[in-house]
Amino acid sequence: MEGDVLPFIKSLMREKGLARLGDSFVNLIFSAAKTQAYGRAAGEKVPDKVLSESLRMARIKVPPRLSHGERGDIAEAILADAWMRKVISLDESVELLRGALSRREVETVAAERELAARGFSSLILIALKRGGRG
Repeated sequence: MEGDVLPFIKSLMREKGLARLGDSFVNLIFSAAKTQAYGRAAGEKVPDKVLSESLRMARIKVPPRLSHGERGDIAEAILADAWMRKVISLDESVELLRGALSRREVETVAAERELAARGFSSLILIALKRGGRG
């Protein structure tokens, strides 16, 4: 990840409301993407471990010794911040994640989680770059 986003990350960590909004946003785009990718209604929560892994895949530096939940909150806050500032849209986010989930046949929960983490990683990078953070 180009640039130092750590100061921005630290400021997001202080905004607990942003992480809560991001939690709803992330779950909505995941459920909508999964519904479109698989052709059946889905309403699911994205595990913190998936979001934590998406930060690692994107090579986003975060403060050390954070739990998966705290890392997940960072990912959620990044996406909520970008959506609120109109840097990314709901439709674009769903489409990007749907594309990630549709790349190949998903046979296991672990495979689906890896594809989701890759999709969220791409979305986070887009949000940071367009928002002038990366």
